[in-house]
Amino acid sequence: MKLRLPEGGLKLAYGGVLKEIEVAYEECGAPFDGSNAVYICHALTGDAHVAGIRPGETEPSGWWEGMVGPGRAIDTSRYHVICANVLGGCSGTTGPMSVNPDTGRPYGSSFPRYSFDDAIDVFRMFLRQLGVDRLAALIGGSYGGMQAINWLTRFPDDMDKAILVATSASLNTQALAFDVMGKNSITEDPAWQGGDYYGTGDGKGPRNGLASARQLAHISYLSREHLQHKFQRRLQDNFVNAPEADRRERDRLFKTYFQIESYLDYQAKKFINRFDANSYLHIVGSMDEADPAKEFGSLDAAMARVKAKVLVVSYSGDVLFTEWQSREIVTALVKAGKDVSYCHLDYGIGHDAFLTHIDELSKLVGGFLGHREVKVMRWQKRLHAKTVRMVREGAHVIDIGCGDGTLLNVLREERGVKGDGVEIDVEKFEEALADGHDIFFEDADFGIGCIPDHHYDVAIVSDTLQEVRNPRGLLREALRIADEAVVTFPNFAVYRIRLSLAFTGRLPVSKQLPFEWYDTPNIHCVTLTDFKRLCDKEGIEIREVAAESRHPVGKLLLALGFKNLGASRIIARIGRKRK
Repeated sequence: MKLRLPEGGLKLAYGGVLKEIEVAYEECGAPFDGSNAVYICHALTGDAHVAGIRPGETEPSGWWEGMVGPGRAIDTSRYHVICANVLGGCSGTTGPMSVNPDTGRPYGSSFPRYSFDDAIDVFRMFLRQLGVDRLAALIGGSYGGMQAINWLTRFPDDMDKAILVATSASLNTQALAFDVMGKNSITEDPAWQGGDYYGTGDGKGPRNGLASARQLAHISYLSREHLQHKFQRRLQDNFVNAPEADRRERDRLFKTYFQIESYLDYQAKKFINRFDANSYLHIVGSMDEADPAKEFGSLDAAMARVKAKVLVVSYSGDVLFTEWQSREIVTALVKAGKDVSYCHLDYGIGHDAFLTHIDELSKLVGGFLGHREVKVMRWQKRLHAKTVRMVREGAHVIDIGCGDGTLLNVLREERGVKGDGVEIDVEKFEEALADGHDIFFEDADFGIGCIPDHHYDVAIVSDTLQEVRNPRGLLREALRIADEAVVTFPNFAVYRIRLSLAFTGRLPVSKQLPFEWYDTPNIHCVTLTDFKRLCDKEGIEIREVAAESRHPVGKLLLALGFKNLGASRIIARIGRKRK
């Protein structure tokens, strides 16, 4: 598509002008109905072909094929999916290889420097020409995620939802260092010729420099542990039977027969046959300079502009876009009171996992984009009735150890609360996310650092206290992030446990405690009396206590005032003692 540009062309951030801009793009999925457009920003060296079969092909070849399609996470039976090649690219959108209308020759070194702002401005102009004024969702991974952040913060009214995968607001120092070396590899290759290599020499340009840049990048795409596991110090299969002449040539060039070298050579050869060195320099350069904190004064100020509901996903072993950088984004959004969910996936693969290991990511994305009807059952309301009564109408609540979000669903229906959750089990996380809650993937034993002090009215600790290693720390954290807490736990002093121990010498297995001792998640045997003593030591006042029992004897004991003996389950509303 040829863009309709302002008179005189598009003026770029660094002073240059583009008089003509062509945008290469692909669309797939349901017809656009004005509200179902999903825009996907591709990764650093990606293109517009996110999913589907290209003309002349017999098999799907999109770079995110498993994510986009009928019934998949980004469901093309429902959404109209759009992806365009970025400004400066070499897959159809105007870039250094394009013909300069002033000279009739490729731009080469004369292609003007541009910023992320310019690239996003081009995307928005392109979408307006397509007739898309607002997106149902904006999605980006890696470099594409950085573009999405630029878009979110500069034009917050453009989208309803946003998904940021394996990305950051700006590059960390190590990632910048990789880019510096990669760019140097290209510009120091004599065949680069200052960027004017099109139609000169062998016409191939700085292939050696571009190959080195790609090899360096691939080292950063996989975690150290994954590289070690995949290759170790193994030699190539053809090492033993290699001809003597080949061995001498490899020795002369200081080549080896290690499998890791073969892998890097293979990736480099694939890349230089499809990508342009000048495009690589421009795209990487724009990414290096991207920094919304600099543009808006701080990351907090940038994220305060966001209006979309956001999902952030990070990966273990990712050195380019680290877990702490994702958490910075999440923390800034939480502080600004935005709707945000965060999940950290632990594959150990590294950065490339968002492209190669997408099963769990697909569930997260599908749940986040989905619109499923939540049905709260009567038995669920009865189960949580006493907890619900301790939460005031319209309160801002966080459920620490929320499981699949059932209690949050009940609270939303019964009390009209705005409820968020904390969960460490990915499958349960996915369920709660799909129900429309904001969920944080956090281990309560290590604190919930992305949430500021007194952010919530009520923290719920529902059947979690006995499962964590540090119950005292959990109570402290709950009363740090909320004004008060509602804590529920099984009471191990109930008469049935005492009788079982007294007469059989064994812990009972029941509906309330349905685990054998060797596979129980309960690592602390807390009683009501113990809980009261802990609260007193911590300067916590117990403002309300409710005791539950399903058995006639237990109910009788409760009626007689013997809570610690009769209760199988305790619900307590607590807060810091007032001075």
